[in-house]
Amino acid sequence: MWDLKCIVAAICFTTSNILFIVHGAFLYKSHHTGQDDGSSNSGFSFNTWKQLDPSYIEERWEVQRNERPILMCAVLFGILAWFSMMGPLVQSAWVLSRGGRRLVGPHVMLAMLAVCGGIIELLARLFYAGMMNASQWLAKDFNLDDWGGEPEGTGWRVLEMIHIVTRGMLLWVDAFEALTFFGIVVI
Repeated sequence: MWDLKCIVAAICFTTSNILFIVHGAFLYKSHHTGQDDGSSNSGFSFNTWKQLDPSYIEERWEVQRNERPILMCAVLFGILAWFSMMGPLVQSAWVLSRGGRRLVGPHVMLAMLAVCGGIIELLARLFYAGMMNASQWLAKDFNLDDWGGEPEGTGWRVLEMIHIVTRGMLLWVDAFEALTFFGIVVI
């Protein structure tokens, strides 16, 4: 018989990944074709982004604000997927060890990898969702143009650098997730 927790985890992982792909497709489209509404947005420019041009960064945040609901739904389904996957993996380790009587070490390691990987990924996704929401709030409601009396856009530069660091942190957490999955499969 199918375990309901496994089905829920599979559905949540699938939905999360589809939403991340849709979000990425929307961002790709906006970065490479610009907008058709006559705005100055002409697509993604790595050199302009790397120079931390405040007006360009503000345009990029406007595009991200429009795609935020899809990203937040993807993160939410990812959180639910990780949370619902921990139980079946621990149960599998228990069943495979025949109630703790056979090869206890590898099965305890399997359960520990499942719980540690799940909790770390869960926390990382929650932190990411919180940081994205806070960043979007800053971009929408706060004065990021002039901090020192002149409109030099320091706030937009700082916001973009924080966003880059946040994505870099998530990249390493996702690398840990892949190593955890590798360890679970090898065991």
